[in-house]
Amino acid sequence: MSAIPTITMQKVESSQFAAIGHVPELNLLAIQFHPKKSTGESDIYHYQGVSADMFAEFLGAQSQGSFFIQRIKKCADQFPYTKVDQAAFNHTAPQPVAKPATLAEAAAPVLTKELLALALNGRQTGSEITREEELQAKAAGLVVIFGASDDLMVLSGAIDDEASCYDGGTVLIDAKGALPARDDIDPDDDAALKDYFAREPDAKKVEALWCDSDDNATWSYSTAVPHATFEVLEGAEVYCRGIVISVADLGGAV
Repeated sequence: MSAIPTITMQKVESSQFAAIGHVPELNLLAIQFHPKKSTGESDIYHYQGVSADMFAEFLGAQSQGSFFIQRIKKCADQFPYTKVDQAAFNHTAPQPVAKPATLAEAAAPVLTKELLALALNGRQTGSEITREEELQAKAAGLVVIFGASDDLMVLSGAIDDEASCYDGGTVLIDAKGALPARDDIDPDDDAALKDYFAREPDAKKVEALWCDSDDNATWSYSTAVPHATFEVLEGAEVYCRGIVISVADLGGAV
């Protein structure tokens, strides 16, 4: 098997370029420009940090040239680019493609916790996950966990919930969501106690760590549940080291 990555190129109707391609696992956009009149050669450039959702918007744009200039080319700090040594990649011959009617049509067929964490990495606090990503995570059975303020663990995607963890602490989670802290349950609330004791044996522990990581992140998490990690920023600093887990790895009935 060749170790050289293959990028499927798709023809587009644009005066700016001839074809585009995308590798969702790498958030990598490839653009093949029209041949130069002097040499007949077509240069290919790679742009980093372009998500699958953004590529879907690109394909569906009324003017792909304008989208490229306004949303990508003018944002070189966000989407750094390099001219490609074409021997280092396999770019397929450009193929015709119909514009997707929706983002879902252009999304990767299988969303894994690793791919979702890669897409979320580098988000700013308050903009950790979009509504579209929440729905995609829910459909894929994935749970995104990150911190908010100094006392809250947020769960999004296949589980939509919150858990209190002031100054850190351990939260029990199962497929239904976060369990309340045992001491917070009213001792006279028989239904709540029954629910807690029925769920607690199979629930998984997620420990919220407040200012307790090697890189001074405000929030980070420790758990035995298989997970992928992403960083949420506050300005240029790491605010939270969030995690993505699969609801299939949690105890309790879905």
